[in-house]
Amino acid sequence: MKKKIVYSIFCTLLSYSTFAQQMPFYTQNGNNTLLLNPAVSGTKRTLDARLNARLQWIGYDGAPRTETVSANYRFYRGKMGAAIYMLEDKIGPSRQTNYGVDYAYHIRFPDCELSAGVGGIFTKYTLYGDEITLHNTQDPAIDQTVSSAVWVADANAGIYLYNDRFHIGVSAMHIAETTAKFYVHDTTKHGKVKYMPHINFSVGYNFAANPDFVWESTVNASYVPGVPFFLDYTLRLHIRNQIICGASLRLHDALALHIGAVFLENFQVTYSYDFMISELRNYNSGSHEIMLVFNFNQFHGKKHGHIDTQFIKQKYGYMF
Repeated sequence: MKKKIVYSIFCTLLSYSTFAQQMPFYTQNGNNTLLLNPAVSGTKRTLDARLNARLQWIGYDGAPRTETVSANYRFYRGKMGAAIYMLEDKIGPSRQTNYGVDYAYHIRFPDCELSAGVGGIFTKYTLYGDEITLHNTQDPAIDQTVSSAVWVADANAGIYLYNDRFHIGVSAMHIAETTAKFYVHDTTKHGKVKYMPHINFSVGYNFAANPDFVWESTVNASYVPGVPFFLDYTLRLHIRNQIICGASLRLHDALALHIGAVFLENFQVTYSYDFMISELRNYNSGSHEIMLVFNFNQFHGKKHGHIDTQFIKQKYGYMF
């Protein structure tokens, strides 16, 4: 029954020019800002690499699962940043594999930096027709006998104002509004998915009366035409730059718990678990997400664009 529910929802979306949430979302938004805003490129450390895996709605057949790998680098005396990433998102009989490249330019001010970034994203969208069971076998959007794969190119842009205490970011994803067209050589099947702009906003502030106990407070919001407004608040505590714990609240959707640790100085691992609070709680057993971070800073305490990166490292850990 659960399998039929997932596939029915998917097929309904595919039958039209879809106005829906078309990008995966993350419980650990603070760890995945690069995937939501190209301006984040080069704002972390000299070199920053991340692996992320998310299993959503455990208990559903064909439930969303997302894996990502990314790396970004700061160069040209700290004035520029660049990033590459690969993201695979599988939902039921569909799979999107995204290959992205970002560029950002950093403008220095006395106590902060402003980063402006642009990015290109190339998506291979695959529909596996033999994994779909239809109530109406003559559905004009689906060919159950074959799979169909298309390539789609799109663009992203964003800005990011930050220092060691706060950040404010705004981005627009899929601004070209391209369309993935399936079965283009079939005279009877015509499936298509139109990508809609995703407007993302984030603001965060880090505070501490004692440098051994630093609070990371973050709000993330997203607007996509035709779907409910997304709002998420996360509060995490960093203990002696070694242990991370905290919680998130996603409006009308889920409550999540976070735990993590820093090891070997340059590595960090964090795990989060979602407890559903929406009506979906009756049909799944939550979501799991884990991330591994490696970053390296070659400046060793020197000021990088008026921001002391060694101070950030010592005071605020590795995920900022």
